[in-house]
Amino acid sequence: MKSFAGMLMAAIFFLSVLITSFSALAVSTPFYSYEYEKNGTYSEFGRKEVDGVTGAVIEYLGGKSENLYYEAGGSNIFTQRETAHMADVRGLFQFFGGMRNWMVAAFALIAIAIRRELRAVSRRFAVWLVFIMTAFTAFAAAAATNYEYFFTIFHEVFFTNDYWLLDPADSIIINIMPISFFSDAALVIFLSTLSACALAALAAHRLGKTQFAQTNSHIKDLLT
Repeated sequence: MKSFAGMLMAAIFFLSVLITSFSALAVSTPFYSYEYEKNGTYSEFGRKEVDGVTGAVIEYLGGKSENLYYEAGGSNIFTQRETAHMADVRGLFQFFGGMRNWMVAAFALIAIAIRRELRAVSRRFAVWLVFIMTAFTAFAAAAATNYEYFFTIFHEVFFTNDYWLLDPADSIIINIMPISFFSDAALVIFLSTLSACALAALAAHRLGKTQFAQTNSHIKDLLT
């Protein structure tokens, strides 16, 4: 029971952190600006237009705007294919955001249910979290060897259409956010998720170690 609870809580924690890292980065203006500077996007397309397009995307994904729109030349700069794809992306964000909220609630309920065994379970939690991080790192390393292939598989798995196949000839999104943009985003998500999980595993290990030391002390007291 303790091992299962530890495994379940570790899986929930990992997925919640992963989703949060992904969602937070998607609306992080500093990250976009850094990538645009690095890739020369500002110098190629102009800072005003790039920031305007990015702001429209962030507001749309963040739920602050119901429509993806940025006026350029008297019309919406986004093509119908882009707006259709971004509607799918937004739906994915909402789905995973809702799933994360339910998982956080489940994590809290499990913690309450095992509160008397929390320190003992925390040791199992730490072990399982380290195992998950190891598997996650191995997966990330494999994906990094051929990111474009991984990028394609990701879209084929999570989208039921081909709207994500945008044409550089008329798509502003694919021009300001090339494949290198997304590979950098994947790296940031990986590192932030790994860091948060490592800290949680360390804290859980210390909590469990404290309980283990206290138990040993009680046993020694009974024997003396």
